[in-house]
Amino acid sequence: MKHLFLFLLAFCLSVMASAQGSLQFNKAVLLEAHQSDCASCWTVPAGKVWKVTSMSTNSSNLASMHVNGYTLGFLSRSTTQSESRWVIEFPLWLPAAATMGYTNLGSNRNITFFALEF
Repeated sequence: MKHLFLFLLAFCLSVMASAQGSLQFNKAVLLEAHQSDCASCWTVPAGKVWKVTSMSTNSSNLASMHVNGYTLGFLSRSTTQSESRWVIEFPLWLPAAATMGYTNLGSNRNITFFALEF
């Protein structure tokens, strides 16, 4: 799984380097959802790249994050169960047309991913 992510990151950066030469900041993006499951809620627009920097949720379920149909990480409870965190490292770079979402968040729960668009 880690090798797939590194390959996608390297591919994305090489394509961007040959196409643009440098990234130009476009806007900050809030990716919000209020449902239990949405495996591909968001799609990176054509010609853009997202740098997903962090997330926030009010869920303590063992939820999972998905990119292009692959499970990348899990939201897990700490030993005290008072704090939840993703067991993946941010930032996460997503190329144009990549899809991102989550599953098993739980009913009446919210999730927000924070990203920068280039």
